[in-house]
Amino acid sequence: MPDSVFPAGPVFGPDSLVIDIDGGGPGDPAVGVHVRPDALNAGLAAAGRPTRYYFQPPRVTVATRSGSSDLDFSATAMVRAPVTPQPEYLGGSCTFACTAALPEGAEARIVQKLTDHDHADPPARIASLFAHGPGSPAPELVMVPITANAVSCVVEHPPSGPGPLLMSVQGGSGGGIDIQARSSFLVSFSPAAAEAVVTNLRDAAAPPFLVRNVLTETFDTGQATLTTDVDIDIEKLHGIFAAAVPPGEPWPGGGAAGAAYRAALTAGAVRTHVTETRPAATGNGTAPTGTGPTPTVGPVLLGSSVAAWFSDTDELRKAVFSLARGSLFDVTDADAPQAGQGGPRAPAWWTEVFGDARVTLKSEAPTGGVHLQQVLITQGTVAVERTVEGGLAEVAAAARTELDKYLTVIAI
Repeated sequence: MPDSVFPAGPVFGPDSLVIDIDGGGPGDPAVGVHVRPDALNAGLAAAGRPTRYYFQPPRVTVATRSGSSDLDFSATAMVRAPVTPQPEYLGGSCTFACTAALPEGAEARIVQKLTDHDHADPPARIASLFAHGPGSPAPELVMVPITANAVSCVVEHPPSGPGPLLMSVQGGSGGGIDIQARSSFLVSFSPAAAEAVVTNLRDAAAPPFLVRNVLTETFDTGQATLTTDVDIDIEKLHGIFAAAVPPGEPWPGGGAAGAAYRAALTAGAVRTHVTETRPAATGNGTAPTGTGPTPTVGPVLLGSSVAAWFSDTDELRKAVFSLARGSLFDVTDADAPQAGQGGPRAPAWWTEVFGDARVTLKSEAPTGGVHLQQVLITQGTVAVERTVEGGLAEVAAAARTELDKYLTVIAI
C-alpha cells in the first residue's frame, strides 16, 4: 500500500469495540461508547501514519449555555395573582437545547485506552484494524461522519393528573451534524402541563420530555467490494406496505418508510444475498500495487449479522423502493406546504427515489407471483440510520440545588 494512503472512514458492519467512560458528573453511571476502526487502518499503520478510530454518539443530554457550565434550559410558568398556596396555573413554556456530544475529556480518555490497549478484545472481524503498535504515532479519534440528523421531542404523558397535559413542541427537524449535534426546542404548556412541569422541577424530577435523534451515519467498505443480489416478492411487499400505510394515504417517508422496509426484510418480501471480494493480501497484510490486474480473494458470503446490517443501509433501501416504485406506488405532484407546515425532513434516500412528490400505495396488489431482481455492486461509502435518545435527567439534578436558575413563576 502506498505511503499516500489516507483514512477511508469507519469500517462497515455491526461490529465495534465498547469502551466505558464515566458519565461526566458525580455519581453518573458509566457510558459505553462504541468505537470503530478506520477501514484502512492496516495500511495507515504500515505507512507509519496515525491509525484512526471513530466514536458513535451514545446518548442525548442537555447542553450547557455558551461560555457557561449552566444547563441550557429555562422554564416559565404563569399563575393568576394573587398567588395562593395552591395557585391557579394559566400556562407557560420552556426552552432547552440538547447535544449528542461526549462528556468533557472523554475523547482524551478513549485515545489513552486505545494507545495502551486498555480495553476488551475487539470482535474478531475487525481486530486486525486495531493496528496501533508500540512506537507508532498517537491514534486519532473523531466522531463517525453524520450526514443528517432528524430530531424530534416527544412528550411523555403520565397516566393521570389534574388535567390534559397539552404541550406543543417547536424545533427544527434537522439537528446539528458536527461533533456537538446540538438541537434546540421551544415547548408551550397548557395550564395543567405548566403545573406538572413546575411540580416536577420543585421535586427535583425531570420534565416529561424525550429527545430522539435519528442519525444518518456513514461507513466505508475499505478495499472490499460487495455484491448484493436483491429479490423482491412484489405481492408480498404490497401487503406489508399496506399494513404500514393504507393504500391512498400519502407516505410520510422517513421513519415510516424505514420501518416498513425492515418489516419486509423480516417477512422475506425482500431477500438479499451479499458477498464480499477483497484484493489478495501481500506479506505485510496490505493489497499489492502495480499496473496489472489485482488478484482478489472471494467472493465470500457475508456472515448473517453483517449481511443483515448491510441490507438495512440507505443504498439497499433506495434500490428496493426504486425497483418497486412503478409496481406499487402512485406518484403525483405534491401540494406546496403551507407556512409552518413543513414537517419532518425526508431522508436523502427517499428524496432520491421520489423527490418531493406525493406518494401513495396502489389500491390493487400485484398478482401472479411476480418477483423483481437486481444486482448491486458497492465499493466505498454506505449510510445507515441509528437512533439515539435521552431525557432531561441533568435538569432534575440541577434543579435540586439551583432551582431559581431554571424556573421562573410569573403572577398575572
